[in-house]
Amino acid sequence: MIVKLLHEGETTIQLKNVIRYNTVDKEYLNSIDNPRLLQAVSNLGIIDITDKTSYQDFMLKFISEISLNKSISTNKRQKKLYAHEVVSFEDGDNSNYTQDELIKIAIETLNSIYDMDNTPYILWPQVDSGRLHFHIVRSEFNNMGAYQRVKNSKLKMRSACEKIELKYSLTLTGKNVSDEIRQANNPMLKVMKNCKLEAQYNHQKNISEAINQDMPLSKIKRKSYNLLMDDTYQSEAENVAQQNHLKIKNHIESKQKVNDKIENIKSTLFTLYKESKDETDFIEAIETQGITMDLLKHAKSGKSKGIVFHYQGESISGGKISSSMTLGKIKKRFPNFIHTLEKPPSLRSTFNQQRNILDFHIEQISKYYKQRNNNNNGDILIYFGKKNIEARPYNYNLKLSSNKDSIRFGPATPNDLDLTLSINVALENGWKGAILTNSSTDFLKRMMKVAYDNDPDLLFFVKSDKTHQLRYADLKEIKPELTADNLKTALKNKLIAEKDLQTVHQDLVTLLKSKATQPDQQGYALALEKGFKLEELDKKTPQQLQHFYHHKTFNISNKTALTKKEIPQKHLNKNDREECLEKLKNESDVELVKKTKSNDEIHKNRIRPI
Repeated sequence: MIVKLLHEGETTIQLKNVIRYNTVDKEYLNSIDNPRLLQAVSNLGIIDITDKTSYQDFMLKFISEISLNKSISTNKRQKKLYAHEVVSFEDGDNSNYTQDELIKIAIETLNSIYDMDNTPYILWPQVDSGRLHFHIVRSEFNNMGAYQRVKNSKLKMRSACEKIELKYSLTLTGKNVSDEIRQANNPMLKVMKNCKLEAQYNHQKNISEAINQDMPLSKIKRKSYNLLMDDTYQSEAENVAQQNHLKIKNHIESKQKVNDKIENIKSTLFTLYKESKDETDFIEAIETQGITMDLLKHAKSGKSKGIVFHYQGESISGGKISSSMTLGKIKKRFPNFIHTLEKPPSLRSTFNQQRNILDFHIEQISKYYKQRNNNNNGDILIYFGKKNIEARPYNYNLKLSSNKDSIRFGPATPNDLDLTLSINVALENGWKGAILTNSSTDFLKRMMKVAYDNDPDLLFFVKSDKTHQLRYADLKEIKPELTADNLKTALKNKLIAEKDLQTVHQDLVTLLKSKATQPDQQGYALALEKGFKLEELDKKTPQQLQHFYHHKTFNISNKTALTKKEIPQKHLNKNDREECLEKLKNESDVELVKKTKSNDEIHKNRIRPI
């Protein structure tokens, strides 16, 4: 059973319009095949719907009665004059009860909140939507002038419907079947039906007007044509009406296709939601179908207030699919839904862990936290000690996977204590490094700061799955005195934002030059300044770097080969001199070997005497 407030009015003109709407507001809706006015019931007397004059007199009496009730009211601040509501039942209820019995049930439901016995009202049964329902117009003031508007009337009416359903064994809804997931009706069915009826009615009306425009000669021509020909005669006016009807018909068909597409999407979403076991299963199923979800946020508070699904250019709110798919109902069924959907930051180890679940105890790391095992998948949930785990088991601070290779943060925004704990948990489980996923720049900065404060050697313990995410200023804020090795690591890990890369590169060259005491170190700094990459330079030998320092190239040619004649001894320092001597010694040994080998060949090829 559903009771819905359609609107409230303040003037008698609005009241007359709503009475006309419930009578024969639109001609195309009132026909033999689709009757609009079936019956009218009121507590002011019997209404004869077959007598037009009597019907109109009764409606004027009804309007006067409502106006009189408002005039005797002492509450002059209230402006609402009347309320227009609709009451509907399920098809099974319509077949189990007669129309008069359902009318009594509808009035009894309203009477549980409003004083319907002493309040003027009119009820109209209608079936134009394909299902029997009742439109009710009632006064906002009773016969004593008391104001009938109720605070939170929607919630109170919902509760009243649930009680009536149990009393009369009607189809259960609301909290009576709170765990049941039911798909919402298609609201466009009635709209599309009415559009088709209106288009057909207007077409017949236009054709009739076009025929009436015939001149006497045209009428004779029409009769003759219709008698002699297989098809019927059509004048120019009829052709224009036919073309206009065809355009309207095509427009309605295009709208019908869009509506069918939306209904297919709604049906798919409903099926996926109903069959999903948890929020992860639901989100993965949605993404597999190519459907995306967005959470609607309050402009000021930033809190989530609704959910919208997007597919192929169409957007559908959750409540339009099912009353069980509003954001509130989804959160009630899947408490961790928003947390899973927004994909909060998490850590994963740089290599697979192989540890038994019994090896880990949070008490050994911090006495302020406690843990609980997830029996379904073996994950370890870590909570702050004062949290009520029984009431909110999903409100964990950290989640350690069963194989100890990932750490996930809880629904609430983690504080620095949680971040420190995550680093300690990772170290306790033997992690050599961690990759941070789904993080912002600020969160990465916080993680690196916590790790560095815990141990300066852990500055780069946490790496991001995104490249070029951290600003140079942020890195210097974490550690003001950056070393050359720190800058090298930051560049190799592609940590620094692209706009700061040149600055970091220049600072690294400056640091290397200031700290260089040997030719190979100077060659490294010089090569880096010339544009060589760090990975390439790290593969060079000290001799190659030293060669680059002297010759500005890594290519060793004959002209640059070290010989005793070309390098004056007075220009060589101690290290250069020793290197040159070693190289000359090696060259002398090579020449000696070649000479000995040549002599052996001569003796070998010499003819010995017999």
